[in-house]
Amino acid sequence: MRARSQRHRRGSFVLIPMLCLILALAVIGEILKQTTIETGQLKQQHFQLQSTWLADAAAQRAVTKLAQNPDYEGEIWKTQPEEMGQNYPGEVVIKVQKNRQMKSSVIIRTEASYPVKESGRVRIVREWPCKIKGQKSGN
Repeated sequence: MRARSQRHRRGSFVLIPMLCLILALAVIGEILKQTTIETGQLKQQHFQLQSTWLADAAAQRAVTKLAQNPDYEGEIWKTQPEEMGQNYPGEVVIKVQKNRQMKSSVIIRTEASYPVKESGRVRIVREWPCKIKGQKSGN
């Protein structure tokens, strides 16, 4: 009877650490899963912020080009990763639409994509009304 009781206790000593190990692995697995989700969200937020900055920079680029050339109609502006200090290239489609009623006014439309060929690409579309100095109004 005594030998049987000792065998039962030895099994308990092995079972308790195994249960603790299983519980610890489950907790670690959940932490890793949460970390992976948060990393993906941070990457997406980074792409969104970079696209926003590209859209703003493209509008400034268009204003500068319009000041140099009033007939500027837009372009596709491709940025390299080295230019931005990033890992991916970006691309912005700049369109300048003339206002038919007010000749001195244009609408600058930018469509910024970052990263260009990544599956999680973010596209930001913005429009800015802009007046061109040095031209008379059509009214």
